[in-house]
Amino acid sequence: MRVHLVVTAKRAGAPLPPVVLDAAREAIIRAFPVPAEAVTAHEWRSAAGDTALLSWSNEPEGHGLPIVRSTGGRVAGLTGQLADPGEVDRLLAAPRLAEAATRTGGVFSVFRAGEGEMGAATGLTRACPVFYAETPDVHVAGSRALLVHLAARAAETGSRRPEIVWDLPAMESMVRAGYFLSDETPFLGVTALPPAAEISVTGGRRAITVTPLPDPRETPTSRRGMRAQIDELADALLAAVRPLRNTPEPVRLSLTGGRDSRLLAALLHKAGIPFVTATSGHDDSPDVVLAARVAEALGVEHRVARPKRSESGTELVVPHPRVRGHNVLFACEGMLSAYENIPGGGSYDPTPRMSGHGGEILRGGFLQNQADPDPKAIRRRVNGLFGKNADLLTEEAREHARALASPWQERCRDDGASVLDHLYLTYRVGRWHAASRASLLRAQNPIPPFLDNLVVRTALSIDPLWRRSEAVIHDVICAFAPRLRDIPVEGTPWRFTAESSDRTLVDRLRLRWPRRARPSETGAPKAAAPRAFDPASKPWNWRTTPSPELTDRMSGGIVGPRGALAADGLARVVDEAGVARLPESRMDAFWHVYTVSVMLTDAFADPVAPDLPPLHIPLPA
Repeated sequence: MRVHLVVTAKRAGAPLPPVVLDAAREAIIRAFPVPAEAVTAHEWRSAAGDTALLSWSNEPEGHGLPIVRSTGGRVAGLTGQLADPGEVDRLLAAPRLAEAATRTGGVFSVFRAGEGEMGAATGLTRACPVFYAETPDVHVAGSRALLVHLAARAAETGSRRPEIVWDLPAMESMVRAGYFLSDETPFLGVTALPPAAEISVTGGRRAITVTPLPDPRETPTSRRGMRAQIDELADALLAAVRPLRNTPEPVRLSLTGGRDSRLLAALLHKAGIPFVTATSGHDDSPDVVLAARVAEALGVEHRVARPKRSESGTELVVPHPRVRGHNVLFACEGMLSAYENIPGGGSYDPTPRMSGHGGEILRGGFLQNQADPDPKAIRRRVNGLFGKNADLLTEEAREHARALASPWQERCRDDGASVLDHLYLTYRVGRWHAASRASLLRAQNPIPPFLDNLVVRTALSIDPLWRRSEAVIHDVICAFAPRLRDIPVEGTPWRFTAESSDRTLVDRLRLRWPRRARPSETGAPKAAAPRAFDPASKPWNWRTTPSPELTDRMSGGIVGPRGALAADGLARVVDEAGVARLPESRMDAFWHVYTVSVMLTDAFADPVAPDLPPLHIPLPA
């Protein structure tokens, strides 16, 4: 993982207050949750002392690009990966940083500094985020929100150890969704830069430029035109993994029975890149059974990581919720719910890893699970995204949520399909996935081809309703690995088969698509299931199954011994009565409220996780 912080004075030529850089050096222990002995640091200062770029990394020497790169009087640091490492010099010289970044293969953000200037830019997904803040004296941007906040607070207070000031209204999004459906952060004054955006400061003046996301082209009406767009997406995916051809270790692919990780398996197979697969779950779960069939069809190794059980085998052994809360707090900076499985830190392993996260970009974003693509139904979906769990919020928090929803609701009038497409990219990938990815980057080398700038640009140029049909990625999978055609997918069947009778735009277009054998003719996906399991069944999930051992401990982290909310400030976000009535059937919301309460209580005080015994959750019969 690489962490960058760039600071510049608002008055050109005025040296930066030393306390700002001192605070950043001290705060890195909290903001960069890895063993301190593994971290190397690099600092650059302008001749006038008015601009600085501070960088840290726990990656082994010789892995990837150097921490920073200097040329032409500028210095730059990147997070993430470039498809072509030689592109870093072009980014250093680019007059419009965001435009150059979004047209460069890879998944990264870039931080740049020079004499009297600084800049930072996100890619098309902002899976590698940029956070920024402003004070009366300085502009600050960085890859970790807490680090940006503490540096800015040091400039305001003159303290090397400033206290955190929370943005309480912003936390309503965490309570509702378990991540930020906004550009806000938990820290007052710190904002996430939008996708495809650039922040630049020259002569003390800040400007933020957002590059519009690509518009979809007209869906072609000929076989040749459709095949050309599918081939274009396939070529972009192949280009995204091309740098892995020389990897010394096989890629480790987390494979499930679903669509997206299967596409990655087919992609690596087609590209001739060695890989092995692994699936987490019980032996009889659809994910494990179907992933094994995919691996067998491609002739690659497959392993199963089984959940830890008690000695008797009747109980699942899971981390204490407070430990989960601590992990998500430090790894994801409080921007992801403890409902998610966030691994603990460790020594850095450069072996490339992949998973299917983010693959919905190729299936229409939030359209991929939108049952009805009618404009009115899409508007209801947008209302639902911003109104979920609103009964748990105070009126102030609900009003905040309504304000965030308003611009997206307005956009629904013009093009509802693109709204759900872009909402997914902006928030589900740009905030949820970005937070999750940060937890992995601490100790791993995750490679996400679905988030590559050129793959995303190509995907967004394809009609979102066509992508929603899943015919596009089905054809790409079959082109990469034809032997996977007859293996069913976990959950619902391929949408273009399940909705064959619908009269949507995609269905009308499908009448002109190339002839493909129907499921009844190939045995997939409906007829190919001679096993004693149902691909559509969902595995048991302990996180959503109420049990006294779990809920009692979580309740204790939300409500104090006298019945009041445990964390100061939480009452401004959540309604006490609403939380008290929260039914155990809504365990996801229970986790979200618990996460916010732990964050406000712990306040990033101790990077070391608490030493608490694990829980033993009874397994279903």
